[in-house]
Amino acid sequence: MIIVAEGISAAGKTTFARQFGEGRWLPEMPVKAQRPHGDAPAQSHAKFWADHNAARFQMAVQIEREHGFVVCDTDPLKIHYAWCMERAGFDWPDRFEFAAIEVRKAIVEERLGFADLYLVKPIAPEAARAQKEGDSTRRRGNFDQHLALQPHLIAWFEAMSDVLPRRVRFGFPEPSSLIAEIEPHAAERSAHRYDVGAFDALIEALPA
Repeated sequence: MIIVAEGISAAGKTTFARQFGEGRWLPEMPVKAQRPHGDAPAQSHAKFWADHNAARFQMAVQIEREHGFVVCDTDPLKIHYAWCMERAGFDWPDRFEFAAIEVRKAIVEERLGFADLYLVKPIAPEAARAQKEGDSTRRRGNFDQHLALQPHLIAWFEAMSDVLPRRVRFGFPEPSSLIAEIEPHAAERSAHRYDVGAFDALIEALPA
């Protein structure tokens, strides 16, 4: 079972995911030195991020095989980020229209897919800011930008919930209760993992 912990910066994704133990949580992968230059064609950025996220998804699949389940610190599918950036009016080189093409292709090739459960934590801006200021281990240089993305992030996962019922929950549960719930079903894999029709329906369901 692939589980995603999602939310804006300082929502507590990493803290939550780490509670499941070394080897059962998947952190984000650093990419700054590898990604295309800012003036590269939008298609190059879209392919880079789709390939990067597909590699991370395959890491999640491998952990799932070894341990029964994995908790991902943010969604390996990740295309929601390009959509949220555009909705919030920020300039981001991975344009959503091109990202959707590359992500769809990766789903068809079964390199990238949907998780089995999405745990999405909304957080009040003042609570997120307090967590940011209390964490000296991370800079969070784009924190205010992330605050502006939250309404769009929630809209994305509300649309996903409509397309894939019972796959999205808002809030982080107690790890012990989640483990007790999922362990009997850990070996089961959703039939919609590589469902390109569900991806098309999600894109169609997003707010205009």
